[in-house]
Amino acid sequence: MDAQDRLARQIVDTLTAHLAEGKRLVIPEAGRLLWSWFDDLHATRSYGDAGPNPITFAEIDAYASLMREPIEPRHVSAIRAIDDAWLKHARASQGEAKAVPPATPMTPALFDAMFA
Repeated sequence: MDAQDRLARQIVDTLTAHLAEGKRLVIPEAGRLLWSWFDDLHATRSYGDAGPNPITFAEIDAYASLMREPIEPRHVSAIRAIDDAWLKHARASQGEAKAVPPATPMTPALFDAMFA
């Protein structure tokens, strides 16, 4: 495992702990530019019926071109690893949210009030 892989692993571990346990998000100094790229891409994330979509190679390529950032293949791998960790948490949270029963049961009268 080279230094770039270790750095990506550190960022993923930090993000995972932050999302799961609420621990403070402290990005290593060496990973701040990488995190900045992920954060910019994350802010423009698209969502579908099933929830958040992953950051695509096309989006990373367009971002690198528009922002004139020297994003290399090793950086793309790290961004995708960070994104995978975020998506894993987001999808788990979605599953928890869907498991919660509605506070008010749906009745014909409530349906009519909402959609009539």
